[in-house]
Amino acid sequence: MGLFKGIKAKVGQYALKKAAAVNSQRLFINWNDVSKVQILFHRSNQAEADTMAKFARFLLDEGKKVDVLIFVDSKKIDETLQNRTGLTYYCRKNLNWFGKPKDEFFNEFIKQPSDLLIVADFYKHFHFKWIATLSKSKSVVAPFNEDNNWATLLIKIDNNNLDNFLKQSIHYLGFINKK
Repeated sequence: MGLFKGIKAKVGQYALKKAAAVNSQRLFINWNDVSKVQILFHRSNQAEADTMAKFARFLLDEGKKVDVLIFVDSKKIDETLQNRTGLTYYCRKNLNWFGKPKDEFFNEFIKQPSDLLIVADFYKHFHFKWIATLSKSKSVVAPFNEDNNWATLLIKIDNNNLDNFLKQSIHYLGFINKK
């Protein structure tokens, strides 16, 4: 099993490097200058889903446009999660054998210009890396890990706490120099 995972990782890295040959340049952006936010989120339990829903409401109350892409680690999406306005759910069947997103809605999400992409993934999924690397977002915020070379701002969080990660992201974006 380890050999197959290694091959998947190498093929994925090669494909991503080839796809990312032409990529937009990232910028640091102040929170007050953000008007459109994209969020990549791994939904692992209801408590985290509630935290993300609260955060999305906060963004909307702040006058930000919000687009959320949510990964559910299963073979298919539970019917109760489908057809929710402003939320796009996907699962393992929407990924190819090495973890690359394969459906058109991924390309639409990637091509959509935004000021900020928040990658709320503590599991180091390859498909999140693929989307974030190719994204047309001006700035990308993600949890810290040594392998992350695609985010603009990395936030180190103890215990992979989603609520703390989101609060710290907004906090540190507020420190970035204003125009």
